[in-house]
Order: sequence, then C-alpha cells, then structure tokens
Amino acid sequence: MRIFNHSFILLVGLLCLLVPPAVAQSIYTLSGRVLDATTGEALAGATVFLKERPGNGTITDASGSYSFTAPAGAYSVVSKYIGYDEKQQQLQLDRNTALTFRLAPTAYDVQEVEVVATRKPPITETPVMGQLELPLETIKTLPVIFGEVDILKTVQLLPGVKSAGEGSTGFYVRGGGADQNLVLLDKATVYNPGHLFNFFSVFNSDAIDNTTLIKGSMPARYGGRLSSVLDIGMKEGSLSDFKVDGGVGLISSRLSVQGPLAEDKAAFILSGRRTYADAVFNPFLKDTEQGGVPYYFYDINGKLSFVLSERDRLYLSGYYGRDVGELTLSDGRFQSEFFWGNASATARWNHRFSDQMQVDVSGVLSDYKFEFTWDFGGFNTVVQTGVRDYSANLDFDYKPSALHHLQYGVQYTYHQLRPRSGVAEGVEGQDFNTDRLRTKYAHETSFYLSDDIYVTDRLLLSLGLRNSYFNQVGPFELYRFNENQVVVDSTLYRSGEEVVAYSAWEPRVSLNYTLSKSSSVKAAFTKSAQYLHLVSNAYTTLPLDVWVPSSALVEPQRATQYALGYFKTLKGNQYEGSVEVYYKDLENQLEYREGFAPGPSNRDLEYEFVSGGGESYGVELFLRKNYGNLQGWFGYTLSRTTRTFPDLNEGKLFPARYDRRHDLSVVASYKYNDRWTFGGSFVYGTGEATTLPVRRYYIEGSVNYQYGERNSFRMEPTHRLDLSATLQAKKWKNIESSWTFSIYNVYGRRNPFLYYIDNEGEPFGNNVKLQAKKTSIIPFPLPSVTWNFSWK
Repeated sequence: MRIFNHSFILLVGLLCLLVPPAVAQSIYTLSGRVLDATTGEALAGATVFLKERPGNGTITDASGSYSFTAPAGAYSVVSKYIGYDEKQQQLQLDRNTALTFRLAPTAYDVQEVEVVATRKPPITETPVMGQLELPLETIKTLPVIFGEVDILKTVQLLPGVKSAGEGSTGFYVRGGGADQNLVLLDKATVYNPGHLFNFFSVFNSDAIDNTTLIKGSMPARYGGRLSSVLDIGMKEGSLSDFKVDGGVGLISSRLSVQGPLAEDKAAFILSGRRTYADAVFNPFLKDTEQGGVPYYFYDINGKLSFVLSERDRLYLSGYYGRDVGELTLSDGRFQSEFFWGNASATARWNHRFSDQMQVDVSGVLSDYKFEFTWDFGGFNTVVQTGVRDYSANLDFDYKPSALHHLQYGVQYTYHQLRPRSGVAEGVEGQDFNTDRLRTKYAHETSFYLSDDIYVTDRLLLSLGLRNSYFNQVGPFELYRFNENQVVVDSTLYRSGEEVVAYSAWEPRVSLNYTLSKSSSVKAAFTKSAQYLHLVSNAYTTLPLDVWVPSSALVEPQRATQYALGYFKTLKGNQYEGSVEVYYKDLENQLEYREGFAPGPSNRDLEYEFVSGGGESYGVELFLRKNYGNLQGWFGYTLSRTTRTFPDLNEGKLFPARYDRRHDLSVVASYKYNDRWTFGGSFVYGTGEATTLPVRRYYIEGSVNYQYGERNSFRMEPTHRLDLSATLQAKKWKNIESSWTFSIYNVYGRRNPFLYYIDNEGEPFGNNVKLQAKKTSIIPFPLPSVTWNFSWK
C-alpha cells in the first residue's frame, strides 16, 4: 500500500496549492435551487445569471442546485429553462444569499423559444470537449425499432460514436471497444445495458431525467474506462402532485407513478416495463409444435427523495431488470431455461456546508448475472457468469471564488467477478465441472482532483489529476501449463492475500480559449487506465460474455488521447457547430489468441488472451439546431482504428473490427402545429471489418479452411432511413395522450448483420466456389405504433 499512501499525500499537497487565498469581503456568493413550480422536481441544466452582469452565472447541476459569486450590488437575478416561463427577482447582494426559483411550465410558441434560447450553455463556454447532453424530449421524437424510446440508439447518432450492429444498443467511441464505455445509472455501473440480446436498452425513458455523453476529455471524477462516459440520472419524483405516465406499444408496455410522500419534504417515483408477446400468444400456441413464445423481459426503476433540511438531501434509488426465457427442442429431449440481468441500488446524501461548498456521500451496489441451464437426454448442465460491485464515494464540490471551481474526492470499489463456470451431471453422477475456476476478487481505489480556472477573460483552463490503485486478492490459484495444456505447477493465494497490484497516474488537461462572443478553440490531453476487461467474438456484447479483472495474467489497458477543436454558435446559440480532431494511442489491448474456440473449459479465460497496441484518429463534424419548430443535427466522422499484436496476423497491422472510415447521421424533428410533430433519422456507415476464409481444401476426407489476413474483409456499407409522426390527442379530463407512428428501415435496406460461407459447385470437384453471403436482421420496413399517456 506504499503507492496508495504516497498518492494520497501528493494529492493533498496539490489541493493545498490549488486553493486560492480568501476573496475580498466585497465578493459574495449567490446559491440555491431551480425547481418545477408544479411538481417540485429539480430542473437540471437551468440557467441562473445576473441581468446586469451576464458573465456572472451558472447552470444548475443534477439536483437543480446552483452557486456563483459576484461583487456586491443591486441586481436582477434571472432564471431560465426551456419549456418554462422565465423568472426574475430583484436582489441587493450585500451578503452570501440563498435564492430558490420555482419556474412554471409554459406552452411553446415562436416568441417563447426565442426567450429561452440562452438556457443551454453555449459550447463555446464549457471547458470539456466531446460532452453532449441529450434532452429527453428530443429522444422521444426520434423513430426507433418497435417504437421503443431508446437512449442508447440516440447516442449512436452522434459523431464519434459507432453502432455495434443493426438494431443493437452496443456502441463504440473513438476506436475503443464496447467494454471501454462507462455506463452509469445514478452512479451505479451497468455492465450489460441491453435487453433482448441487445436490441433494447435497459433504460426506461419514463424514469430518466438527464443523459450526458462524454466522449472526449473525461473529467477526473470519472475513471475505470478508456473511451467514454454515459452518465444517466433518474427522476426524483414530484414533491407536490401525483402523476401517472405510461405507454402501450407493439411488444411492451410501461407505467410510471410519482408523487409526494410528504409535501415539499419527500417524493417517490416507481416505473415498470414488460414485454408481453408471451402472455398474448402462449394461450393460442400451447398445443402447437412451437408451444409458445419462450421469452420476455421486464425492468423496474424506483427512487425516493427526501428534503431533510435546507442543506441536506437524501436519495435512495434502485433498478432491477431480467431477461427470462426457455427453449424446448427435439420433441422435448432438449429443455433449457436462461436468465440474465442487472440490479443496482444507490444511497446518496448531499450536504451543503456553505454556499461555496457541498459534498456527496454515496454507497452503490451493482450486480450483473447470467445463468443458463439445460437438460439433454438426462445430461444436466448449468453455466453461470457475472459481476458484483460494492462501491463507496466521497465527492466534494468547492467554489472558493469566481475564478476557481474545484472538485475532489475518493472512490472505492470491491469487485467480485464470476468466471464462466459450469457443472454438468449425467444420470450416473457428476461428469464435468469447472472447479478450477473461482470467483476473482479485487479492490479498486481512486483519488481525484480537478480545478476549472479562469486564467483570463478569454482563457478557461481545466486541470485534473486522478490516481487509481488496483489489486487482485485471493482466494486465487495461479496455474502453470505445459505445451500440452496440462497443469505442471500452481501457486495458491489465501483469502485477502494480494496477488498483484497496479497503479496509474491519469492526468487530464483541457483548455478553452475564446476567440469572440460566438467562437472558441479547445484542446485536451487525457491519460486513462482500465482494470476490468471484456473480450468478445461477437459483433456486440452478449449476455454470456465474461468480464475479467487485471490480474497476474492480464495487465491493465491504457490510453492516451489528444484532441483539438473549433466551436461556433450562431443566432444566440440557436445553432451550434464544431470540428474536432483526435488521436488516441492504446496499450495492452486484448484479443483472443489464434485458433481459440469458446466452449466448456477448466482454464481461466485470461489464458486465452493475447495483448497488443492500437491507435485511432479522426475528425468529427457536428452541426445542431437547438431551438425552434425545426430541431436536429448533422454529424459526420472520418476515422481510422488499427491494432498491432505480435501474436496475431504475423505481427502486421490490421484494422480493428469496429473500424469504419465514414460514419454519417442526419437527425431532425419538426413541430408542424400544436398536434403534429414529425421526426426522422438517416444513417450511413462504412462496412465493418471481419475475417473470412479465402480457400477450402480437403486432407484425407476432412474439410479445412484457410483464412485471409485478420479483418481483411469488409462488409457492405450500412444505411437506413427511419421516420415517425406523433399526434397529440385532445385532452380528456386530466389525461393527456399522444400516438406515435414510426417506420424503421423505410426503404427496406438489407444491412448486413453477419456473413457466412456458402458453397457453389460439387463439394469434391474442381469447380467448387466459396461465396460470402450476408444475413440481415430486419431487411424490410418495420412499422410500429405506441400510445403514450399522462395523468395528474
């Protein structure tokens, strides 16, 4: 733990150096919250500023809180939020003052849109590159498969983000793998964010309040991943009124209930969702050969919010979701059951020591598990895998002056990673088990410190430093194999005994230099380390994929990223655009060794990995219209991602599986009138790289394939047009409702999902020909309709 102690001392020293001297008495702090006047819910992302000094202001955080400083004087304090009436309040600022705004919802018209256009902070003023907030109202207008509103599908439409496959929720960011994205739900890590083999995400839109994607310079408070952060916050529930929201779609329905437990003191929200194809069709298919629809998924979100005092708030939130299925084949001789899913629980206490300083204390449980059991001819088999984390976080937010914004804290996680273990029993007793494979345990501790510094009126500098420490502990047995894969020696580590330890310094630096009122240049440098890994043979993460820790067999993955960008706003931030270039150097990337075939094994999966390096670079163009009846964006990415492994492809450079040269998305939403809103999206992407055989030959009657260079075959390009129309129904009593009609894949493009090899000609003749043929998941236009309702 010597590295741990030295890191702590150094970080404390840096904190002391960064804290500026006390400010003069003529500078005071204005703080408070911005709330919905109807429900009492916090409004995250609202603007609060001084009318006489527009440069003095800020944006509310996830709890609706704000804080900034200004010289003493008489001011008009303005609060704005899109979709709400602007509110002003006169104030004589002669001491530190707390001020709460309650904004009333308002209807949209052209004039109102112009009024609230400054609510969103211009991209020219923020220090972080590659950070995008996705308004839920925009997400709900976009057409998606089966009409299910999906955050992850919207994320894939942003520049620098690539889909993991047709219809999939998996995504890749700037040359990183799917496991290199940190996905958080109220601070809990989500290890597999997909339902229905990743065709739907686990995030119920009715329970979600805010979504932020960071694909550039990650702030120091985030760690453990190399590529991006997708931070999703749940709604807190209404403090004043009961409200019911829901929707009925083709394959699933959802229901959300929220309201006060004690007016202005405590609130709750409970949301649920379930597919029902099994419940609808099973009675009709019971006596048929198929027997029924053998699959469904469900999820539940819940949150309790308590206002303990003017300075204290407590939040308790949780998520539980499961995919459940069964399968019967061969006249009942093969019977199987399977389930997988995530569960999480978060307890967070927020305390404001003063107008300048607050702390978040949180405890988090995150759990993912998969289990598959089957019985074939009396031979019973059980396969399991999963991850469980216990985390504790202490996060401070300190604004000592108008020139500094410090964030610092300590984060700890205890990891339990279950390997792909299994037991098989025959009628005569146990025949096979993976008793050598044991759950792996590890501790991960991090300290971080960051400071946003206004060096001059034009230069905003963000300095961040993170130190992460990871150690694998026993019980663990390290085996040594000979060339015939027979165990020849082993080392046994007792429970709690350190197996191996790693540490990494992760500096993050970004700057924003203002060229004019509407343009700026940003640059960023980021180093990061990742201690948990997922290696997959598939094109997207699957439920049976195994997470493994850094260990005596696998070193941490590391990345260094450089980025530079130009940012521009037009017409009072109604339009915003950017051009970003980036270069990322990747170390200790993991792939399966040549010839590896997944299957039952008594060897830890880490023995099957090989490591190498990689690089990714590209340019991203982004243009978005934020306000008005017509909204949307255009995104384009030109990039290249390569890998070099000494043990793969004869050591020669090869494209990564998710390398795509061109990636284009066009997204639009148009409010035609008070009742009709139309939406659409078009995507185009270069085909993914894969490895296919180039020759087939026979030796003594057996078929053998000769494969080409790794990932040397390109799939066909993918492109697709989706359209939607939303009709706002007339209000009936206290019920508001709408109908959303959408068409996925309007012109029936047969986008490739995977390729297989087909033979033409005589199998043993000289005229045999191998041909790669594609398989498409949805090669036809797929219509859907969803009825959404709200009662209060």
